[in-house]
Amino acid sequence: MKTWGLLLVLACGCVDTADEVSLDDTEQAATTAFANDKAAYVYFVGKGLTNFQAAGIVGNLDQESGLDPTIVQYGGGPGRGIAQWSVGGRWDTSANDNVREYAAQQNASMTSLNLQLDFIWYELTKIGYGFSSLKATTTLTNATLVFMDKYEICGTCASSQRISYAQSVLNAYGNTPAYKATVVTGLPDAITLACGETADVTLVVKNTGLVKWTSTTKLGTTEPRDRTSMFAGDDWAKPDRPAEISGSVAAGADGTFAFTLHAPSGADCVPGTYDEHFGLVQEGITWFGAAIQGGPADDQIHVAINLVPGDGGSGGGSDSGSDGAGGGTDDGSLGGGCSTGGSGSLGLAAMALLAGVRRRRR
Repeated sequence: MKTWGLLLVLACGCVDTADEVSLDDTEQAATTAFANDKAAYVYFVGKGLTNFQAAGIVGNLDQESGLDPTIVQYGGGPGRGIAQWSVGGRWDTSANDNVREYAAQQNASMTSLNLQLDFIWYELTKIGYGFSSLKATTTLTNATLVFMDKYEICGTCASSQRISYAQSVLNAYGNTPAYKATVVTGLPDAITLACGETADVTLVVKNTGLVKWTSTTKLGTTEPRDRTSMFAGDDWAKPDRPAEISGSVAAGADGTFAFTLHAPSGADCVPGTYDEHFGLVQEGITWFGAAIQGGPADDQIHVAINLVPGDGGSGGGSDSGSDGAGGGTDDGSLGGGCSTGGSGSLGLAAMALLAGVRRRRR
């Protein structure tokens, strides 16, 4: 059994939430006091809290337990776990609000760091304990004190030490946004599609934030956000969500969004140039382009789509080897544009290939 001497104080807090954070990619810097500081900080900024709000929570947990999920209160008192929830209360008996019951529901160990972080989030968002007041804070000191007063509800609080721990956490990790991406391979600047055609496009971005990406990390339409795209298809999750991360992407790794642009057909096809904008979104939490995140901005990822007449059938093949609009010719040269041949000219299909875009007819 570990003890922290006079560091530990009696706390009345409990924790419970359902979103799991991976701790594998959270190597600690020597500038913070305790080994689990970064994992806890990443967890809370990953939930959408600001850097100082997350640091304020971690500073409190440092004072309570050194962020050790197996800790027992010094001197044999009732405090348990990272928030020092009390035996006979929020640790094991409070109705619909105790670590033991929550751990059983999640089929997880009561002394798991993930489980205890989840339980804190559960209590904050489902029960209260000052969550709205915490979200309203604008400074590190205020965030630390609000969590201390309304969640920990401590006796001898040592508030100055909590603030000091929180400041160390903010100094160590607060300069990197939770959600940030850098474009590695962007969408083509422009493509041309005939009515009824489709084009496969790929976006590759590097995770330069703190939080691991999962299938809830998606590409969404922007300008404005959540805009229904006229180029959406049945293979999109929604008309404003063309693609999502498959598996997970750790900080520092590349993620790929591959999707298909579907040109409208028939009466829905109005020729012209359409500038389609996209951005990354952590579904239910934040857009990467939000003020407290690291981008890309809403207008950075885009493709200009030149929509031209021809319902995908104007370029049908022929026995002579010509492939019609944009197709091949019998002398091996690339054909012309969408509606006219042009032996020897660089047609739309060729331009699409050079741009790394795969165009298809429906």
